[in-house]
Amino acid sequence: MLSELSNPNGYDILIVKYLDDDISSEEKELLRNWILQSKENEIYFRDYVSIWEASNIILQDKKNAQIKLEEFNQKQSRLRRRKLISWATSSAAAVMLLLITLQFFTPYQWFGERVQTFTSENSKKEIVLPDGSHVWLNANSSISYAKSFERSRKVKLTGEALFDVVKSAGKNFTVETSNIKIEVLGTVFLVNDKAGSDITETVLESGLVNITINGTGEDFNLKPGELFQYNSTDESSTIEQVNASSYTGWIATSLSFTNIPMSELIIQLEKWYNIDIVCNNKSILNIPVSITIDDEPLEETLFLLSQIVSLSWSAESVNRIILN
Repeated sequence: MLSELSNPNGYDILIVKYLDDDISSEEKELLRNWILQSKENEIYFRDYVSIWEASNIILQDKKNAQIKLEEFNQKQSRLRRRKLISWATSSAAAVMLLLITLQFFTPYQWFGERVQTFTSENSKKEIVLPDGSHVWLNANSSISYAKSFERSRKVKLTGEALFDVVKSAGKNFTVETSNIKIEVLGTVFLVNDKAGSDITETVLESGLVNITINGTGEDFNLKPGELFQYNSTDESSTIEQVNASSYTGWIATSLSFTNIPMSELIIQLEKWYNIDIVCNNKSILNIPVSITIDDEPLEETLFLLSQIVSLSWSAESVNRIILN
């Protein structure tokens, strides 16, 4: 797949696989990163999806489809170099792609119009769904859902999000991830299914949720204040009691704590800065800490902590911090 992505056509293939629900987690992450690289890529993706869904069609012959897409994009590449058109503004390009897709797509499945929302590495976003439910999407995450919830209330999530779901008589709300499916009627809960991680998490703040493991049908009921974790490597599941607010504080515009245990503060900092923190100094985990964080960079926050608590830190990588 990486060799295919060395030319612009590779991402068209990924988009088709995404829309055809035949994309791996690795490929989905590659596509997401490409979309976030530039506004032009995002517009290209959205135009592509709009044309696909407006046609209400599904891929019948992937091999022929890729050949057609290659022919189309060769023409598009020449046009781009001459700066005559762009995917964002050209209705001619949209019509051309629509005509091509109609040659090798057949109406076996109806998709319905969907909305896709992405966040970059340093952004968060609040979304109001068609039924009035609220979603707070954390950094490096994406969510897709139908423009209308008339038939069902279903969303697909990659990454991390907090859901505040309104009740709708007789109509469950469903969140689908790569490993699990969560069903609720009305509740507040968090889902964390970050690409590249073996662990999928759900934390329930209020209400009740039912979690089903994809492929096995094994299900679990979660109560408020419980954390559910599924490990896709060994297919194990655990439920433990936690402070739910420690997992949801990242949706705020600032963090302020009074006498919070260091162990809980570490969780908050991981969410806030979208990083992993490993604490090798277990003796500091129960120390109470009072701190306020606005938009300070991570290095400044860690320096402040080192003055409050006797610790040192080092960066193992851009997204992984070691506390000693």
